[in-house]
Amino acid sequence: MDQFSQTPLSSLLRLEHAAARLPNNMSAMHFHSYYEIYFLVAGKRRYFVGHSIYDVSPGNLVLIPKMQLHRTISLGNAGYDRHLIYFNDTPHQSFINQLGASVFEEVMSRGCLQFSSNIVYQIQRDFTQLAEEFASPSPSSEAMVSHLLYDILLTALRHGTVKSTYQGESADHIQEAAHYISEHYPFELTLKHVAQFACMEETYFSKRFKALTGFGFQEYLTLTRLRAAEQLLLETRLSMGEIAERCGFSGSNYFGDVFRRYRGIAPSAYRKEAQNELWR
Repeated sequence: MDQFSQTPLSSLLRLEHAAARLPNNMSAMHFHSYYEIYFLVAGKRRYFVGHSIYDVSPGNLVLIPKMQLHRTISLGNAGYDRHLIYFNDTPHQSFINQLGASVFEEVMSRGCLQFSSNIVYQIQRDFTQLAEEFASPSPSSEAMVSHLLYDILLTALRHGTVKSTYQGESADHIQEAAHYISEHYPFELTLKHVAQFACMEETYFSKRFKALTGFGFQEYLTLTRLRAAEQLLLETRLSMGEIAERCGFSGSNYFGDVFRRYRGIAPSAYRKEAQNELWR
């Protein structure tokens, strides 16, 4: 299960800062049951999120909803510097109280945002203040952390411009194929079938899909099915067989094997853990 460490601030929100001198790609398994905000300080990254591909530049903000499959990969040989915020359902409550849950979800679904230079400075200042609160917590830190997250979300709402998706070689076809997979994962899908949908030869499609999204075709299809299965495990009482059928797995045994390989736990145990956490 996705969890935050139980310190007073990190149980509310998790802040992560990483700077790498060499290029580095995100690990394979990447979707989670919490929200994520990614802010690039330096370097260049390619981000695949919500079936869209973005070339992320310094000052850009990437917003990732819960259970959204995503991955970032390096561009060129340079390193990067970035901030990450992870949070669950409490710290953004003041934003929802003021502007509504639908506005919050709309902001979080915008993908990659860009800003004018003075607004970028403001966002950088918010992240710096967040880091200071985590480094030297005080009795008022929880309120300040919620305030800073509110400010970042409000800045994204008021000043963010949605960045155009990557327009390089065959990018439109690859993004359309990713969207097609996300809509048709319950059915039998093969590399040949999806390559034909994208009007591309199989080998070339496979190479371009991996290069632009960071995922292999079969990996992306499997993770899309697993993401749907996790939601059904958490939100329904369907049997393992019913979930396997709805998500495109060829039987409950195969579904269980794949789930354990990626999550390290049986799907039934995953559901039980989630229910126990709900009642804590």
